[in-house]
Amino acid sequence: MAQQNEAQVRGLSIGVVVPTGALWGLTPIAFLLSGDPLRALLSGVLLAGLLVVYWKVVVGHIAGTGPGPHAGRIFALFAVVVYGSFPLLGLAWAYMPLIVGTAALLLLRFRLAAPVLAVVAAAEIPLTAAIGEVSRTAALQAAAAVFVASVVAAGMVHYARFIRELRELRAVLAEMAVDEDRVRLAGELHDLLGQTLASIRLKTEVALALFDRDRTRAMDEIEATIAIASEAREEIGDVVAARRSLDLGAELSAAVALIELTGARCDLRLGITEIDEVTGDALAWIVREAATNVVRHSTARTCVIQLDDKDGRIHLLIGNDGARRATRGDGSGLIGLRQRVDRLHGELRAEETGTDGFELRVWLPAVPDQERVITVDSRSAG
Repeated sequence: MAQQNEAQVRGLSIGVVVPTGALWGLTPIAFLLSGDPLRALLSGVLLAGLLVVYWKVVVGHIAGTGPGPHAGRIFALFAVVVYGSFPLLGLAWAYMPLIVGTAALLLLRFRLAAPVLAVVAAAEIPLTAAIGEVSRTAALQAAAAVFVASVVAAGMVHYARFIRELRELRAVLAEMAVDEDRVRLAGELHDLLGQTLASIRLKTEVALALFDRDRTRAMDEIEATIAIASEAREEIGDVVAARRSLDLGAELSAAVALIELTGARCDLRLGITEIDEVTGDALAWIVREAATNVVRHSTARTCVIQLDDKDGRIHLLIGNDGARRATRGDGSGLIGLRQRVDRLHGELRAEETGTDGFELRVWLPAVPDQERVITVDSRSAG
């Protein structure tokens, strides 16, 4: 999970810093187009250094770790470099205070960042007037541009952080959904066994108390205890059997919902509408286990679940594009699924596809028993 979070933070940070760096890069390009390669080089070096520091600020903000105790010093660095470069770079550098405004919104508390941003924007008016002959309207436009660009740049970072937090929340909800069924089964067994064990204990105590005085009645109590235990065993078997019998359509629908809770997109393709009950039950368990593995052991962005009929056999494909190398291969879950498939004389294949892809393919023979045919409803499953 930690590796998955790091990958998400890195990806979101790249999505923020790359367009920001492209925006900053317009200034060196402007110097080049104006025929001033020396200033283009100087501004490019300064902006590249600031972008490295900005990358660290963005990563910390998106990850939720914050800038730490050096936030004030980092902000001062941005301010000194940007404003200290004006005598060397002139009017073409006029919009670069947006870096200072963005840094204020990311590094300082809002009650301090807001007035700092206002000062940065207001300072554009006398600053542009001092370094170049510009009209009052142009100076006001520069101040507005710096203000808006700072808010947009900081907003991009905040939005990326919200996305990361939402994905984490979705992952937690997915984990809870995976564990909910086990908790429900444990509750059912607890209720059943609690009453049964209490009855067995009571009957046993009565039998022990009667053993020396009335062995006939003691034997009756022992036989009653055995009957209670036998009945409890049957009831437990009924509970487990009921949990083992799954509805394929419902499991397909649940798998899609579960995977999409993590933020991935799941494409469900149904090429078959009827399937025999035995095969459907086996496929339902495979779909449940595979969806659980995708949620817990991958960083998938897209997933596909396909069910169709090929060469007289039922074919199930579950693939994703975010498998981790440490979890590929035959784990205990795949071993259990393979055993289930082997009992039905089917075939299971799990293999890597591309750099990060992973596919699980299952072929099962269709049982031609029309009395045990079930319907796979694509509406309930999608």
